[in-house]
Amino acid sequence: MLLRLALLFLVLSSVACRSTQRLVKAFPAEPTDFLQHGKELKKTKAADSPFLLDWKNSDKDIWGKAAEKKTIYIAPVSLEKLRPMSRTLSKVEVGEKERQKKVAKLAHDLERELTQAFEKAPEPRRQVVKVPDKTSLVLELAIVELNPNPISGGLMRKGINILLWPGAETMMSHKLKGNMAIEGRLRDAGSKKTLYEFADAEQNRSGIILYYHDYTNFSYFRKAVREWATQIEDVIRKQGKSSIKDGPPATFMLW
Repeated sequence: MLLRLALLFLVLSSVACRSTQRLVKAFPAEPTDFLQHGKELKKTKAADSPFLLDWKNSDKDIWGKAAEKKTIYIAPVSLEKLRPMSRTLSKVEVGEKERQKKVAKLAHDLERELTQAFEKAPEPRRQVVKVPDKTSLVLELAIVELNPNPISGGLMRKGINILLWPGAETMMSHKLKGNMAIEGRLRDAGSKKTLYEFADAEQNRSGIILYYHDYTNFSYFRKAVREWATQIEDVIRKQGKSSIKDGPPATFMLW
């Protein structure tokens, strides 16, 4: 028992460390041609960015002009680059027809959450417009991967926790979790120049005791899009940097 408690303490201590947290975060997806600078994306530090990979235009004049833009247009989230399911349990448990229906809903949810994030942001706040003009920034996003969370995977992960120690599955069960990956780019509608591009991925976060999202296929990703919206707004407002970080990959919550 003392050994299990000691191991649990180590797990929770490591989760709290941002650099270690990247070890249990979802792996970045291979960039698609949705991004103009996909081959130039670099791994970020957890202390500097909530995203796994990003590219930032080094031209300070472009960013200076962008800071003067008072409006932003959020383009419809693209699904054109969505890859087929790649995780075995996801493919076994969820049909493609259901996934397509859910991913379209998630795309709509992400657009709505982004709009709300910009409307509720601290100053300086940008107005979200329905039609961009030369005085606008343009935010474009794509969902490139979505493997539903397998319920059987949740049961297996819970077994790992029981057999080893609470939180053990957080460190070792990537393939038993569903995952979702997005890409995004920010450009100046006037100059047509790209300011920032990023890629990020989330996987179903673990519940050390019992977590509702472990036993549903898509509910966690509705939560993930809310977090992404807040992070994206913050990064854009702070010109490629962010003070908002990812939450821990494990939780004691019962819901």
